[in-house]
Amino acid sequence: MKIKNKIDLKNINKEFLNKESKERILWAYETFKDGLLLTTSGGETSAVIPNLTRDVLGFCPPILFVDTGYFNDCTHNMIKYFENEGYDLKIYKSILSKKEIEEKFPNWRDPASLYFNHVVSIIKHEPLNRGFKELNAKAWLGGIMRYETEERKNTQFVQFNKGLYQILPILDWDYCKINKYLVLNKLPMNRNHFDITKGPDQKKECNIWKECGIYRNV
Repeated sequence: MKIKNKIDLKNINKEFLNKESKERILWAYETFKDGLLLTTSGGETSAVIPNLTRDVLGFCPPILFVDTGYFNDCTHNMIKYFENEGYDLKIYKSILSKKEIEEKFPNWRDPASLYFNHVVSIIKHEPLNRGFKELNAKAWLGGIMRYETEERKNTQFVQFNKGLYQILPILDWDYCKINKYLVLNKLPMNRNHFDITKGPDQKKECNIWKECGIYRNV
């Protein structure tokens, strides 16, 4: 039986409407156990999901971070924060170096370039897929919120794609709630995060949900 047939996505998403974020995280762990991972971008509010998960479970599952090779010091400092706090951080990188990418795909950073999507796949999607496979992931917790972009307004709490579930426990949080949590828990913020895969204006979706998965049958 395929994994997607084990969970009624319509019903669980309906149930999640009336659940707190902590209850959603607990459900995710009870459902997937050691197959549950977290992902992080190292972005502005990235400290929230690991902290919230540790608060709920008493520990935090491994956190998968894809280092594209193009992040600034502020983002790397967020990753160092996770390491200093004792989180189990799993870092994956492109099989091509930054130098090789720049030589093979000149001017790829322009979203209008014919190379842009291909390079995004190389530096973000492939390492993430590799991480999912090597870590035997069945599901991953992410920290996106609907208010952040127009494209995310119709996103569901639990989604299934290519053999993996994505669970978004703080999907319905707003700007005030996320910032209140950060302040009350004295968590760091990375206001200078820049993800090159989202383009110069940072408005382009990197499509990890659509492009990543492990094609699992069980």
